[in-house]
Amino acid sequence: MEKERMRKFKWLWAWEDEKEEKWLADMSRAGWHLEAPGFPGFYHFVKGEPRDYAYCLDFRTGSLESLREYRQICRDAGWEELGRLGSWYYFRKECRDGAKPEFFSDRDSRIQKYGRLLVFMIIFLPILLNGLRLLFRREASWALSVIAFIYFLVLVAWIIAMIRLLLRIQRLKKG
Repeated sequence: MEKERMRKFKWLWAWEDEKEEKWLADMSRAGWHLEAPGFPGFYHFVKGEPRDYAYCLDFRTGSLESLREYRQICRDAGWEELGRLGSWYYFRKECRDGAKPEFFSDRDSRIQKYGRLLVFMIIFLPILLNGLRLLFRREASWALSVIAFIYFLVLVAWIIAMIRLLLRIQRLKKG
C-alpha cells in the first residue's frame, strides 16, 4: 500500500530555525512527518500515526570527512537524519515521557551554529555586492532594471538576515 504524501510550501528565514522546528513537530503531532526537505520553502511529508518528534536544524560546513563524523555522532545520539538543504541538516528524534530531547548540549554550541551561518553569509556578501555593481554599470533596459531591483531586494534580505543572526548571537551570549 502506497503511503499518502503531501508537499507543502512554507517560507521561513534562516533566523527562524526554532519556529521551523516547532512547525515540523506540530505537523508530526498531526500525523504528517517530514520525509525530506525540498527546494527552499518546500517540504515533503508522509502521512502516518501522530508522533511526538523533536526536530532540529543545524547549519554545518566542512570537509567530507568532518561532515561524515558529525552525521555519525548525531546518529549515535539517536537523531534520525532526514536530509539536508544546502548546509542545513534536518534531524528528528522521538520525545520520551513528554521530554523534548536536546540536540545542542549548551548555549555555546547554539552560538557556534549561528556563528557558522553568519561566517558563510559574510563570505558571500562581497559577491552579492559585486553583482549588484555590475548590474548598474550596464545600459539600463526595463528588463535589466527589474532584475536589478530583484537583486537589490535579495541583497537587503541577506543583510537583514545577517543582522538578525548577530542579534540572536548577542541574546544567547547574554543568557
